[in-house]
Amino acid sequence: MADEKALSVGKVLKAFLMLALSAPIFSRFFGRLAALTHPRWLIAKAIRRFIKMYSIDTTEVEKPVEEYLSLSAFFIRRLKPETRPISSDPTVIVSPVDGLVMTEGKLTESMEALQIKGRSYELQKLVPEDMDLSIYKDGRYVQLYLSPRDYHRIHFPFEGRISRATYRKGHLLPVNSFSLSHFRNVFPENERVILELEHNRQTALMALVGALNVGRIGLSFSNFETNQGKRKDREIPLNRDHGEKGDELGWFMMGSTVLLFFPANVFDPSIQSGATVRVGQPIGKWL
Repeated sequence: MADEKALSVGKVLKAFLMLALSAPIFSRFFGRLAALTHPRWLIAKAIRRFIKMYSIDTTEVEKPVEEYLSLSAFFIRRLKPETRPISSDPTVIVSPVDGLVMTEGKLTESMEALQIKGRSYELQKLVPEDMDLSIYKDGRYVQLYLSPRDYHRIHFPFEGRISRATYRKGHLLPVNSFSLSHFRNVFPENERVILELEHNRQTALMALVGALNVGRIGLSFSNFETNQGKRKDREIPLNRDHGEKGDELGWFMMGSTVLLFFPANVFDPSIQSGATVRVGQPIGKWL
């Protein structure tokens, strides 16, 4: 999985450590630590340290910081609605998360997307084996990376219906630049949730990719949560399937990535690789 090209000793050791820690059991252990609520003074100190380390703007946070009883509760904090206005233009597709546009582009003839500059992956390996991808030939994709400091709730990028939700087990490698540069197929081999979305007569794919540490993904319309107990590929039952643009769709625990895929001649992007985006900000339009 790691690249064969020559690496410095330090990079080799870093890559080896990442690979060793990518087993979900390590992330579950970290998750239990992050969910601790006592001793209260220590948890409060850890949250304050986390805020300072990542320069988090607490004026946006829905509740006073002292009301969060664990680091994990603060990590999946909600924000005040007015801090993330949603474009009301029905032709506009908005960012479903706060994050960095790692890559944006057009799928190749062989249905490949850039993982990072110089390294790509096949869409077919990312999704369930029985999924028909013919409409995505020559389509477009957007890759949005969430760092630990980012707001980690996920929202609908447009008004639509979830026609299918599937879970695929896998590793929990980091999804930062180092990992994407030194490991092949990080997204197809990491734990992930694949959502098929319908908007009017259009279809799109959204992949929620887990990452190192707690590594959990939750859905607002389901009781299902990844990296919990016995893990096996499965269809995810939903309590309801429709959402308005900007409605909460789910959440990540720790840094993760959202991948969006659109069929050819459907999506006209208005963002480029390297841009930072926030929930509700336009990233393109329907054609």
